[in-house]
Amino acid sequence: MLQWTLHHNWLRSVGLSLVLGVMLSALDQGMGAGGELSPSTTITAQTMIAQGKDRKAIFEGNVVLKQGDLLVRSDKMVVFFKASDRTEEHEQTEANGVGQQVDRIKATGRVLIKKATAKATCGLAIYYKDEEKIVLTKSPVAWQRGTRVSGTKMTMYLKEDRSVVEGGSQVLIMEQGGKS
Repeated sequence: MLQWTLHHNWLRSVGLSLVLGVMLSALDQGMGAGGELSPSTTITAQTMIAQGKDRKAIFEGNVVLKQGDLLVRSDKMVVFFKASDRTEEHEQTEANGVGQQVDRIKATGRVLIKKATAKATCGLAIYYKDEEKIVLTKSPVAWQRGTRVSGTKMTMYLKEDRSVVEGGSQVLIMEQGGKS
């Protein structure tokens, strides 16, 4: 199994706010809420293809992203990097994935996102770094403490701690003991 560690200084904020305002961890230039260093982010997969010219890294087969208690599983994950001013001294570090800025991360296939008491599943999840949002499509469903939300499209706005569910939105609230 291939393992690739993302250094906390080049992922600004990855996360997912699930149903009803649950916010998943954010990487903020390597600093946590109290100024402490955030845990590193690790992606494991059966294969990884780095395409420096295309500014992306492709992970396939049992892909697992871990950052603290955030877990993202998918069949395939593509990390897209922003274009940068290349100098000779930066070429080698960028080829190794160090020093590059993430533009977006796309997880496809059987996507599972877990954090504390919340989880979500979908067929496609895309994290947009600059907009600090995550869009779930292809049958997205999210659960938290007995509440289940589904729709055609779920958009999580991380800065605003707000979620929008579109297209046949459905909420199921389970009573104690599992009765609906």
